[in-house]
Amino acid sequence: MPRISPWAVCTALSVLASAAQQQSHVAVFMDFESLPGPAAVAAMEQEVNNLLKPSGISLDWRLTRDNHGDRTFASLVVLRFTGSCKADRIPSGGSDFGSFGETHRLASTTVSGGRVLPFSEVECDQVRGALSFLRQGAVLQERQLALGRALGRVVAHELYHIFARTTSHSAHGLAQASQSLEDLISVEGPKFDKQDSQSMATPTAR
Repeated sequence: MPRISPWAVCTALSVLASAAQQQSHVAVFMDFESLPGPAAVAAMEQEVNNLLKPSGISLDWRLTRDNHGDRTFASLVVLRFTGSCKADRIPSGGSDFGSFGETHRLASTTVSGGRVLPFSEVECDQVRGALSFLRQGAVLQERQLALGRALGRVVAHELYHIFARTTSHSAHGLAQASQSLEDLISVEGPKFDKQDSQSMATPTAR
């Protein structure tokens, strides 16, 4: 099965904001190049909420277009989703997606001066490849739920880097460096180890 490296942490050339301080309640602003269906967005948010629950972090989900600059937040994260985030069809390819051992970047989080900043970018065209592992004939609702689940796991991994303030990865669980596309949509998918959840709740200062 091809392994996917969704979580490459890249360095930004210029950053205009400092890293958000760790808070138990965080505003998450989403900017979609191509807005998914409501069911996919809801599934993504629910998946992330469930994965982060052991850390004690709660998220307030918002669209950037709804931010009119009239509110301030003690802690926030900005997520930008590029490409098509729609589940209108099942991509061709199935288990033949890529070559054995080939990796593809699904998301990245900004790092500047060794500090992880609260800005992540998710590549929807790559994440949608996970839909090729759905059964043939899967209806739109199934595709939207699966895409939302996959996006949620990719987003949760990036939030791990942000909240734990680390560019490192773990040996197991959702914080490891790579996942298979099939695992991204499986009902019982990867989760954070207890230690990783604790590191998000009590990050190491950098």
